[in-house]
Amino acid sequence: MEAPRPYLLEDFEQDILASAEGLSSGYPSLDKWAKIPAGALTIVAGRPGQGKTSFMLNLLRNQLEMDSSGRRFYFYSYEVARRYLALRLLMLTAEEVLNEGSNEGAYINYIKTKRGTNKAIEKALERFGEWTSSGRLVISDKPFRAEDLSATIGKLAQQGDTGAVFIDYIQKIPSTGSSEAQRYLQVARASQLLLEQAVRQDIPIILGAQLNRTAGDFPTLGSMRESGDIEQDAHLVLALQNDALKKQEADGFRVTEKKVGLNVSILKNRNGMSGGSVSLEFERAILKIRDPNNMETPF
Repeated sequence: MEAPRPYLLEDFEQDILASAEGLSSGYPSLDKWAKIPAGALTIVAGRPGQGKTSFMLNLLRNQLEMDSSGRRFYFYSYEVARRYLALRLLMLTAEEVLNEGSNEGAYINYIKTKRGTNKAIEKALERFGEWTSSGRLVISDKPFRAEDLSATIGKLAQQGDTGAVFIDYIQKIPSTGSSEAQRYLQVARASQLLLEQAVRQDIPIILGAQLNRTAGDFPTLGSMRESGDIEQDAHLVLALQNDALKKQEADGFRVTEKKVGLNVSILKNRNGMSGGSVSLEFERAILKIRDPNNMETPF
């Protein structure tokens, strides 16, 4: 076995100059605390129904709008069919409320029977077409096993134009030879393989993760299901708390507010301060998440 050669000063300088900068989330209030690191795993954690997938889709769209270099962004889903992911991306891009009670169904009906009658939706469809036809946006709902997903990400990243990879969510990723009785090992294996690709390819990988239903008002790293290896491998961990869901559970009736608060807690941040939280605004009908302290964001 060949011994490793010395890591020289010029090697160090070259690596620093070539390293990718952290990605802006598109939310200035959050960026003040933390940016999405390259060459590392970022975790977006939330209880069921808290808005984890919506937050990740908003991050995805923000990247597509902010990036001017033509980089490619990949979204792998293990929970939602790709047509519904595309539909939700369309809704938060168009920002049109067709039906307060069932906006998703109204959009489906629009695409089936009313094409060409709404300028905002048509413009959003055009944007989606541009992103996908150019290869800048790839959405997949194929249930890759952890080993195959890692290999696919590595192969794509070797092209040198990967902006970020989103995966929703880690506890759903199967692993070769694993079973439900080995859930902890399965999650650990997926986390390890994805971390290796993030480091080797120097790309950001953003992973959705599910918090335990018993997680209270102040989630911790230990609140994540099968959390041990996930929390150790991640550089940045963001936990979501949806005010609407909290109120609904506390009061026992459905929340009707159009806009609700979405609290983002920074549970871990190896590249900066942790322990803080940021309040964003979630417009439920269109799944749009905004920074209320910076409402002039162009996208």
